[in-house]
Amino acid sequence: MSAYTRQAMALLFDRTAKTYDALGVDFFSAFARELLDRVRLAPGERVLDVGCGRGAVLFPAAERVGPGGSVLGIDLSSAMIKRTEQDIEDRGLDNASVSLMDAQEPMLADAAFDVLLASFVVFFLPDPVAGLRSWHRLLVPGGRVGVTTFGADDPRWAAVREVFKPFVPPELAWTMAIRAGLFATVETFGQAVESAGFTGVTSVERVYPVKFADPGHWITWSWSHGQRMFWELVPEDRLDAVRQAVLAELEPLREPDGSVVLAQTVRYTLAHRG
Repeated sequence: MSAYTRQAMALLFDRTAKTYDALGVDFFSAFARELLDRVRLAPGERVLDVGCGRGAVLFPAAERVGPGGSVLGIDLSSAMIKRTEQDIEDRGLDNASVSLMDAQEPMLADAAFDVLLASFVVFFLPDPVAGLRSWHRLLVPGGRVGVTTFGADDPRWAAVREVFKPFVPPELAWTMAIRAGLFATVETFGQAVESAGFTGVTSVERVYPVKFADPGHWITWSWSHGQRMFWELVPEDRLDAVRQAVLAELEPLREPDGSVVLAQTVRYTLAHRG
């Protein structure tokens, strides 16, 4: 990913910040809860939340480490940081803070954290292994890292993804393949984590049914996070046609109550700094 694309990604998430994870779908928050359960945060620990967004991981992590611990969230989106900073202030939290920072090369001291958490971030990095190496140095010896990535796509939704494919230029082809390469399987990603210096790498995959009230609800929600990128690649004079095409593909997937359900596979990877 070029510097330009990195900046474009920051601006994309600036535009999603207002409604990110806030449209009646238990998505990032649900995955954050399981990540924290698996990492087993302890009171008093120092936590770094990489790509903190609107705080799906940050806020429950702050609760778990308690007043004797701390959580620092970093994000490349200034709008995310601004809104999350306000949320921290509104909640009166003394053990949580946020900072505008690049996830691949955090400008932070070595061995400053007991735990590093990265929820759906690593596949956005220009060089994921370099990013993992930089995260490794931030942990104390024996420190823990917990990463979530997406697993296999729901095959029933393949036709929806195909609707957007003609509008994705070659330089953004990687956005259509974040489950390929290093992220293709549990084994390939585990090897990447090990190559960055981590030990004791374990991964588990879980499938979650993500429910949307109706096809239109999915479209509204999809504008509120990274999927927005694909909508914005569609020329304005084609947007309505693409919207109708997506609705047509989702219509056969409706449940008896009119809802549509996405089977979302999530991979949880844990490791230690040796």
